[in-house]
Amino acid sequence: MKNRKVLVVGATGRVGGAAVEELLEAGLEVRALARSAEKGERSRKLGAEVTVGDVTRPRTLGPAVQGCFGVFSALGAGPGRGSSELVEYKGNLNLLSAARLAGVEHFVYNSALMADHPQAQNVGPFREKGRFERELMSTEDISATVLRPVMFMETLHMMLQGPVAFVPGRQRHPISFISARDIARAAVKAFQGKVYGRYELAGPDTVTFDEAFERYGKGRGKRMRVLHIPLAALRLSGRVSPYVRELADMMALLDAAGYAADPSGLRDTFGVLPLTLQEWASEVR
Repeated sequence: MKNRKVLVVGATGRVGGAAVEELLEAGLEVRALARSAEKGERSRKLGAEVTVGDVTRPRTLGPAVQGCFGVFSALGAGPGRGSSELVEYKGNLNLLSAARLAGVEHFVYNSALMADHPQAQNVGPFREKGRFERELMSTEDISATVLRPVMFMETLHMMLQGPVAFVPGRQRHPISFISARDIARAAVKAFQGKVYGRYELAGPDTVTFDEAFERYGKGRGKRMRVLHIPLAALRLSGRVSPYVRELADMMALLDAAGYAADPSGLRDTFGVLPLTLQEWASEVR
């Protein structure tokens, strides 16, 4: 592998940030795309080259992909990023177009489990990820890997307020969990081993949210209390916040269908031994 440089997009997020660290540790060169020099400072301190650009402004992407053999997209339409369609679909299309023009060899995309499931089409981020997946996998002049992770373990942090976890919906179906770092490790293996295609990624724990917080508490040495919030209450807040509305749609999907996958692929295909929920919780700062 003569050219060892990978562009990480979404480098300021959970998976992208972990990917910067893991790629550098694996001996690859990393260029991190950030919307400002300030946002890219953490990546720079880790040893990555930082370039300023935005996937919603195609003209800024040419210099970012130039000289890279690989692109890892961990884009997410979080609060303040704009609509799911603008970021998750159009933004990734802009990135793919720039990568193809620059002769990038390998595009690794962090998608989501069930992105193309019929029940997920009301969930904006899932729907738009599924749309981009189809575009990426049909592109013939670039090798593609689609990672479809289950629920991030880091999501549990977002539900916590002190020792109390607020979970929207009844959530009685099992959910599979995976750490952001284990997703990043799979991305590194995809580049190193030229692993192409579409893969579901899951850690060893498939449990309800109540059980997940019980294991989280054991890992932290704390007792957690779980309160279930009616989805109607979340939808009420969603009337004034598109982000909260999409969150409500996602939690409604999990409430109805669960979110579980086979954990063997992460180990057998990518050679990653994932963290359990309790192990991850004990390491969290």
